[in-house]
Amino acid sequence: MSKISQTAEQLSEFLDLVKQDRQNIERVIQEIKEKNLDAEFIIHPKSESVEDSSKNTGYNPEEIVKTLIFVAENPVAVMCPGHTSVSEQKLEKITGHEARMATPEEVKEHTGYQIGGVSPFDLDIKTYMEETILAKQKVKPAAGSKVTGVSIKPEDLKKASEAETVDVSRK
Repeated sequence: MSKISQTAEQLSEFLDLVKQDRQNIERVIQEIKEKNLDAEFIIHPKSESVEDSSKNTGYNPEEIVKTLIFVAENPVAVMCPGHTSVSEQKLEKITGHEARMATPEEVKEHTGYQIGGVSPFDLDIKTYMEETILAKQKVKPAAGSKVTGVSIKPEDLKKASEAETVDVSRK
């Protein structure tokens, strides 16, 4: 098992986040168990960006999966590699409706998660996965908090999230 070294201030912030996000982390644990997924949880220092997450976990940015929430006719989730972003024009063609990034309040309302910790495993909204994610051996989406992630095979992530594979990233 790897060790995590943190200052007292970082550890205090870590514990506050775990306390705040405990129910969401437990949601993800339950989904992983119920779906009998071959996945490993990664506990890491707080990550506010893909760069932080990469530094804190050892995953390359293209292996980090961001789950972003957009509002088209209805809210939708889009899993996108960390090194790129979602093309709203492509998303609008896919959904057939104008699309915009959800506000933090809308993300919380439609997913129960905070931005930075949105997990794709148990969403009750239409979910899309950028097709290039499937080319990776392992990926790391968030697990309900800015301090937890899940290491999983992309095929298992697609199946577990019931995502539709699409070309939605900016290239």
